[in-house]
Amino acid sequence: MNINTEYLVINCNVCAANPFINYKGDEMKKLVFLSVLGSAVFMLSTAALAADWKTYPGSMGVKFKGPSPYINHSGIYNPSSTSVMYVDLPIINDDSNDIASSNVRVIDRHYSQDIRCSVNQRYMSTSSGSVYGYMGGNKLSSGSSAFLQKLNTGALGGSGSAVHSYFSCKIPPTYSGNRSGIFSYYVNEG
Repeated sequence: MNINTEYLVINCNVCAANPFINYKGDEMKKLVFLSVLGSAVFMLSTAALAADWKTYPGSMGVKFKGPSPYINHSGIYNPSSTSVMYVDLPIINDDSNDIASSNVRVIDRHYSQDIRCSVNQRYMSTSSGSVYGYMGGNKLSSGSSAFLQKLNTGALGGSGSAVHSYFSCKIPPTYSGNRSGIFSYYVNEG
């Protein structure tokens, strides 16, 4: 029997330099371990994708009544000293899940009028052409402050391709030159 000892020496040097291959024959155990570990990481990452969190800047809001908005640092604010401003904040519902939670982050600088927001949805019947929908309960800011307040607007069911969701907010006028407005809003489709 002819054995090429030069080949064995080269092969053993490669084995010794590789931490995944050793002389005890554990290479298969290590490969199985790495495969299982990789699968676990993949499964955890897909579970994290099941929930779809989004934070939007207030400047995505569309004014539908009142003065022209003042935009600053991607927030939308009411610049008027006399008029209330009404805005709708669009929600991109790109998941088949309902809205599990939502909130609007506001800055209320008016001493006696609160910011009011609700989460809503609308859909149009293809057979009758009528518009139907749901309006969530109003959530109000609490007192005047230069700090963010979070209005927890809650969950909203009824997702689907014909349904669109949005927040609707009422922003009071300025008080002593201080503007109130929407800094950002958040939606969790889960």
